[in-house]
Amino acid sequence: MLELEALRQQAMLDTGLEDFGDPAFYEALERLLEALHSEARLNDFGRLRAEMTILEGLSRRLEIEDYLARHPQVAEETVLRPVFILGLPRTGTTALHHLLNQDPRNRTLRLWEAQQPVPPPETATYSSDPRIAARAEGVALTETFLPGFKQTHLIDAEEPDECYMLLNRNFMSVEYSALFHVPSYANWLYTNLCRSDSYDYHRRQLQLLQSRHPGQWVLKAPFHQLGLREILRVYPDAIIVQTHRAPLAFVGSGCSFSEVLRRSSSDVIDRAEIGRDWMTMLTAYTRTFEADRAALEPTHPGQFLDVYHDDFVANPWQVIEQLYALRGMPLDDTARARMQGWLDAHPRGKHGVHRYRLEDYAISRAEVAALFADYMRRYHLTLDEEVTV
Repeated sequence: MLELEALRQQAMLDTGLEDFGDPAFYEALERLLEALHSEARLNDFGRLRAEMTILEGLSRRLEIEDYLARHPQVAEETVLRPVFILGLPRTGTTALHHLLNQDPRNRTLRLWEAQQPVPPPETATYSSDPRIAARAEGVALTETFLPGFKQTHLIDAEEPDECYMLLNRNFMSVEYSALFHVPSYANWLYTNLCRSDSYDYHRRQLQLLQSRHPGQWVLKAPFHQLGLREILRVYPDAIIVQTHRAPLAFVGSGCSFSEVLRRSSSDVIDRAEIGRDWMTMLTAYTRTFEADRAALEPTHPGQFLDVYHDDFVANPWQVIEQLYALRGMPLDDTARARMQGWLDAHPRGKHGVHRYRLEDYAISRAEVAALFADYMRRYHLTLDEEVTV
């Protein structure tokens, strides 16, 4: 049922709602549907998965528009000095995000509320909301449908996850190109994200989510490398945290992760194709972000923090203290103890070793070196021959 009108009608039937809001999102959705039909080579499960993913986006959009129309005061919410963790994929963004989540003063986007934000969570029931148990049931099935996923990504209903999910509802999201081979859509997305109102829509959802459970946001998604100009327009006081790692330590890892995501949705898994898709994405992310950072950092002094993966692993406290200092916020003993508890409970390799080889994806050392030459020079990184995590 990957037809636009059928999907619209089903979402309206499922929710009992009719107003999708600004129709500008239809261009992205139509491009996604065309790419799914012409490029993705979906099997039966892949078609079902695509249908369910798009329907969820449409249904959540209907619910968000309805709630905001009935609660116009949400638009008065101020999103104050959010932190965006946006290093390249597989560079340590997840560990940093989860560590910061241990401080209850940090408002992270938990998986359960990201996927079902209406009604907004209440402080009084934030740990007992029935949506938590419902989402936990879905998480429990992750390894059934995505074998190997938990070796590559931390996931739990009550833990923080990436806020690309907020952009799923206007279909300007990397999730679709991660799950499916849709290069025409992905390439259009890389070019057009900052030409849309995606981050205004992102802010509206943060306002909704914090309206009954306030806090200072700490957000994370490598995808935001494409959106720096819009992030600093919409959130001019945002703190930008860029994580860094030697390129050979994350390029092959990313390809392997992409293979895990796509394997169940198509019977045609071409590793060289995955390698090309991944390198195209990394090219877009790196070139866009580096150009935008160079242009914007002089007018946003004190808002950028570089975090080096190996230094963070060796001594996370220096990074944490630098970040808290930028925010003008002390790191208290309670938060530090909770963070140490998380570190003790999550040693590297806890969920198994993630094994991969760069050459399996038809990518050479020379290609990686060429793509990241300027990046390595700017951040004083080496290429690194070690590619197992």
